[in-house]
Amino acid sequence: MSINLAAIDFGTTYSGYAFSVSPLKTKLPEVQILSNQSWNAGIREAISLKTPTCLLLTKDKEIVAFGYEAENQYTDIVLDGQQEDYYFFYRFKMNLHNNKDIAMGMVLEDVRGKALPAIDVFSLSIQALKNHMKGVIEIKNVMLDENTRWVLTVPAIWTDTAKLFMRKAAGMAGIPEDKLTLALEPEAASVFCQTFPSAGSIDIVNTGSKYIVVDLGGGTVDITAHEKLPDGSLEELCKASGNDCGGTSIDRQFIQVFVDIFGQELLDKMKVDFPEDYLGLVRSFENVKRTLKPDKTGLVNITIPNTILDKLCQSELNDNIQNVVASSAFADYCKLYHDKFRMDASYAKSLFALTTENIVSLINSVMYESHAAEVGHILLVGGFAECKLVQEAVKVGFPDKHVTVPDEAGIAVLKGAVLFGYKPDSISSRITRYTYGVEVVRLFDESKDSLRRKVYVDGNVLCDNVFQPFMKANTSVHIGKEFKHTYGTSEEFQQSHFLPIYYTEKDNVEFIDEGGCLKLGEVEVEIPNPTKHSRDVDVIFHFGETEISITAIDKESGRECKTTFEIQDFN
Repeated sequence: MSINLAAIDFGTTYSGYAFSVSPLKTKLPEVQILSNQSWNAGIREAISLKTPTCLLLTKDKEIVAFGYEAENQYTDIVLDGQQEDYYFFYRFKMNLHNNKDIAMGMVLEDVRGKALPAIDVFSLSIQALKNHMKGVIEIKNVMLDENTRWVLTVPAIWTDTAKLFMRKAAGMAGIPEDKLTLALEPEAASVFCQTFPSAGSIDIVNTGSKYIVVDLGGGTVDITAHEKLPDGSLEELCKASGNDCGGTSIDRQFIQVFVDIFGQELLDKMKVDFPEDYLGLVRSFENVKRTLKPDKTGLVNITIPNTILDKLCQSELNDNIQNVVASSAFADYCKLYHDKFRMDASYAKSLFALTTENIVSLINSVMYESHAAEVGHILLVGGFAECKLVQEAVKVGFPDKHVTVPDEAGIAVLKGAVLFGYKPDSISSRITRYTYGVEVVRLFDESKDSLRRKVYVDGNVLCDNVFQPFMKANTSVHIGKEFKHTYGTSEEFQQSHFLPIYYTEKDNVEFIDEGGCLKLGEVEVEIPNPTKHSRDVDVIFHFGETEISITAIDKESGRECKTTFEIQDFN
């Protein structure tokens, strides 16, 4: 038996996969979603349906392990003193959110500062998840084949460049481009909640219902608003919004406390020389993050690698751990008791304040744009949705809304990705986040154009670096909507068009070197049977899907032109 559809939820902190053998015409509630039942870290409290986003490679870039297994094997490698022969990457997905100049040549540094091309790290991670899936399904007597359709999740707030980068990485991992769909994470969760509504959110399935989905992930918080239409599809009410205030922002606050007490150099040395202990410390933060309640008083216990920290304090700070903590600025609300770092509950809760304020502010902005009075529900999904302090902050911030954490909130995106693959038209329209345009030249206007933009081409005085928009931001676009523009050749026997595509969040931008324009990439359109006379090509931009797609037609022959779209490489 073959898998008809496989989905990979590639997260900042945790990743996983799911699949289905149900026929592709199956109605969503009847789709059977299967997954790896548990990833095991080797310790009882770390069994889950997803695994840490950690990749272990040999120095020759061969996959050794992914997830918990990668963490555990790397620990043995460090203990054996063989770390120079390996790469260990973890929590690297946020590089695609934070980097505005994504390029095929960009690099990532592993835990020891050794660099590899980012495209290799991402593609090998996808390959590792595929390999793990193959091993699991063989036991179930099913297989992947050339007809398997794939879904890969990405944040809705990512740029189109980041999405294209992930598509390229998936292709390098052996997923055929024509079999791959990118699913926007909050949309996938919305489809899941529509298909399997929990008791607290049953009203969202009613025609005309309007609600907000807040995907609280490890790296990003990704928010969208939907309305249920009479045909059963969902309409996006405003452009997706969000920021980097996911669960790892809380980890950073806890880590900063330890940096302030022990120093950055000591923590860096611990990360490199004692990775198991460092990762164990981060897992302790994860546990506090998920379980700390708003009404908690007294002390919060964080399990720490006491022996290793004490050893580092003596070697790096010439003192023992007890004295280092007792003499720090945190002595009044942080105590040590064996392997427990005991933090005053009120102080621990204060570390969540900035993150929860940012989340409430982001929801407010979406609420404002999507007509707050008509939005009845706020659905909190994603692993960080389990945080009680986040739940409380949202309920306090929006007392007149039904705030719900649906069943299986932590894997709503993953399971929703499978459902989205079966019915990608579940979202019938989307709001564009950017204004898109092409770099062109036009006649130079002496009355308004800067002299630095004047160029001469075949005796004509032209203005270069002109931004010619073909799609405005905040436009509601239905699936399959096409926008056609005609571009003519400028040279005899011209063999192809090169169309540099840019995007910007600003309005009324005139030139590509102003207004925060970012280059998405270059479209190359081949001209069939080039001629001496000028040739016009209709370039058709397809919007409304999770990604832009482009086709081109040679007007003279009526033939579709070969079209390629590549990310700009800045190196």
